[in-house]
Amino acid sequence: MVFLDANVLIYYLDETAEKHNDTVRLLQELVDEQEQTATSHHVIEEVLFVISRIQPDVDLLKVVHRISEIPYIILVEPSPNLAFAERYASLSTDLKMGINDALLLQLIVDAGITKLFSYDKQFVSKATQLAIDKVVK
Repeated sequence: MVFLDANVLIYYLDETAEKHNDTVRLLQELVDEQEQTATSHHVIEEVLFVISRIQPDVDLLKVVHRISEIPYIILVEPSPNLAFAERYASLSTDLKMGINDALLLQLIVDAGITKLFSYDKQFVSKATQLAIDKVVK
C-alpha cells in the first residue's frame, strides 16, 4: 500500500504544475502494478484548500471526484480515541516535526503502510526514520 501525500494529489490535479506529468506517470505505474493507494481526509482537506487558492472558482466537488477516479484509492483514518492523538503528539516531539506531518505519519504507521509517495523531502526523511523504507519518490 502506498500513501499519497497532498503535494502528489495537487500535482496530479494541476495540469499546469511542473511536476504534473511525472506525477501522472508515477501514479500510472502504481495502477499498472495494481498497488493499493491510500490517503486521508486530512490530505483531502489540504488539497481542497490549496486548489481553491490556486483556482478560486474551482468546483471542489469535481476535485474530489477526480481524486476518486484514481484506481484503488482508499481513505485511511485514525482510530476514534484520544490514544491516537497521544501517539502523534509523541511522534511530533520525538522526531522534531510539525504536528500535521506527525499525524499523517502516525496514520501511515497505524495502517501498516510501507510506502510513501511525496515530494516533501523532510516528510520523506521522517517517514524513513520510521522504517517506511520503500519510499516512492
